[in-house]
Amino acid sequence: MPSLQLVVAAGLFSLGGVALGALLTPLTQLFLERKREARAADRARLLVAGELLHLQLTLRAVSKLKHWPAFGDVQDILPTSIWHKNRSSLVGNVSEDLWNRLVMAYAVIETDRARLIFASSLPPTTDLPAKEAEGIEQLSNDVGRLRRELGGGGGWLDEEKGGA
Repeated sequence: MPSLQLVVAAGLFSLGGVALGALLTPLTQLFLERKREARAADRARLLVAGELLHLQLTLRAVSKLKHWPAFGDVQDILPTSIWHKNRSSLVGNVSEDLWNRLVMAYAVIETDRARLIFASSLPPTTDLPAKEAEGIEQLSNDVGRLRRELGGGGGWLDEEKGGA
């Protein structure tokens, strides 16, 4: 009879291993999927922060000009493609408030792109009104704040005067 007990014990041990494996496999997959999503969100955060830096630098430069600039391809000057490609990885991984501010900022950037396209058709000596320049500089500062909230590094000292 000891051999029957050994067979039953081995069977129970095997059954326990199968049950443990059946439990651990989905948990491991869930853990790996969450890690993958976190990496995708981190990557998206850095990519969008990089695009915001590009936008911030461009807007800042435009705000310092005396005349409306002429651009060949405004899509390259005020890009939003990284935002469009990566926003699904950000949603749910940033606060709702930050998400809403990002959506609004990108909507304003799309509008400003249209304004710069129109301005590119003006004579090169057309003045950039001071009020317009201030608005563009404020947008640059706002974009900088969003970039820093996404983890995109520091800003400029003179942004502080604008409430950055």
